[in-house]
Amino acid sequence: MNLGVRLAHLPRFMAHRLYPVLRYTNLMRAIEMRMLAPWTPDLQGRRVLDVGCGYGFYSLDFARRGAHLTGCDLSLPALQNSNRTAEGLGWDDRAAYLVADGALLPLPTDAFDLVFCNCVLEHVLDDRQALQEMWRTLRSGGLLYLTVDNAEHHLVLGFLEHLPERIKRVLLRPEVLEAPSVRQGLDDYLATIYQVRRRYRRRELEETLTALGFEVLDRRAYISLLGAAHYEFFRLTRNIDPRRGFGRLAHMLTSLILYPLVVLVDSFQRQQGYGLMFLARKRQEHHPSS
Repeated sequence: MNLGVRLAHLPRFMAHRLYPVLRYTNLMRAIEMRMLAPWTPDLQGRRVLDVGCGYGFYSLDFARRGAHLTGCDLSLPALQNSNRTAEGLGWDDRAAYLVADGALLPLPTDAFDLVFCNCVLEHVLDDRQALQEMWRTLRSGGLLYLTVDNAEHHLVLGFLEHLPERIKRVLLRPEVLEAPSVRQGLDDYLATIYQVRRRYRRRELEETLTALGFEVLDRRAYISLLGAAHYEFFRLTRNIDPRRGFGRLAHMLTSLILYPLVVLVDSFQRQQGYGLMFLARKRQEHHPSS
């Protein structure tokens, strides 16, 4: 049972108070939502589309703030959990979910004020077509918030390469150890478990967005240094895994504790990091190039 569904089982008054706090128990998602916040001070009555919403826990905050949220994903079980979470928290009157491919959205043109696509594009078969669909469903002047995997990140815990072999065998995941280097092993392992098709370079993605009819308003790298070390540690180590049991609890608690420090560090380092963020506006009277 995922975090959202667990929260939805609590009494509603308690769940509503815990929800804003629990959003900080995933460090990367918390940073991503923080970067969007200055651009969305008032969402009351706005129409928001979450492309690749998954379990929908984080974008449900848009409905909490008064927006009309539409979430789409290819995973029916994930969408069923999204519905259960929204119903349990009492926000289902402002949140609707549907099975849909991001490259072929069964949604009207010029329908949304904000399109939110959070670490999804790198998994899509036809990423350019998916971006064209996001452009189509946005109204003129609407905002696209996009986060993707950064091809230009650097391994913060690379010094583990120099540990004695016997220590590495105890500490590191077998999948990482089997690679020629710790860096390659971690990158390959992440690409495999998260089914990453590609990573992005900032200039290339900005050029693509501009050609499609977007005006890029903000872009930056994020999750650098301290945040990257946290991210790498829970995926390099053999026994501490954020996908199960004690590892998940440890990941959540350390995310909550480290969040303010990571925000501070990232404010000085916007050129490198595991993620890339783009905030773009749909230009008026522009037809995207093919």
